[in-house]
Amino acid sequence: MKRTILIFGGLAIAVFLLFQMSKFSLLLSGQSSEIFLAIMGISFISVGYILSRLFSNNKLQNASTGLPDAYQLELTGLSKREYEILGLMAKGHSNMEIGNSLFISESTVKGHVSNVLMKLNARRRTHAIQIAREHNLL
Repeated sequence: MKRTILIFGGLAIAVFLLFQMSKFSLLLSGQSSEIFLAIMGISFISVGYILSRLFSNNKLQNASTGLPDAYQLELTGLSKREYEILGLMAKGHSNMEIGNSLFISESTVKGHVSNVLMKLNARRRTHAIQIAREHNLL
């Protein structure tokens, strides 16, 4: 929630600065407007870059797919599907619920859960979730 408020606050400040810069451009009506537009464009690109660096998510999660870094997956040996199932297990879903949400059969889910337990050297589902959290996978 804080992040959203900060982003919108930053955007409000950027819009305010844009209006202030447009007032400044009226004072410089004798100068070339192209130069002013170029300076304004560069300044907004710079502000956008700085804001994106400040508010970027530094976790190992890929924002577009929700999957951890490929290196982390390679270390654990989990496939992307097994990682999806691990995430649903962590949310407390049963095998049937996981199968329904991923459009696969319950027996396929059982096979994936078995693979997750084996690859994480876990005895139970809760132990696998604990190991995944220790490795920053969840």
